[in-house]
Amino acid sequence: MEQQPQQTEREPSFEEALAQLRETVQTLEEGNVSLDEATRLLARGAELARTCNDLLARAELQVSRIRRNFQGQAEAAEESQQSMTSPQKEFGMFDDAPR
Repeated sequence: MEQQPQQTEREPSFEEALAQLRETVQTLEEGNVSLDEATRLLARGAELARTCNDLLARAELQVSRIRRNFQGQAEAAEESQQSMTSPQKEFGMFDDAPR
């Protein structure tokens, strides 16, 4: 017996999942489906909603990480600038110069 390689389904993008969820809701709202089909669509809709929520949560986490990284870099740059003093200030040059 020959075994076929198993195909792994890729996770839909947020936009794909949301479009499928909208179609599912629209079909359910139209009400032209059997009880079995409505139950199947409801389960599929719940799965798509969970997928959308998971993808949003991942995106929010990624944005938070980027934001923290950026803020850390900005703070480090600010501290670096503050710690750098000009030779004039460090050695008191031009303190008595007319202004």
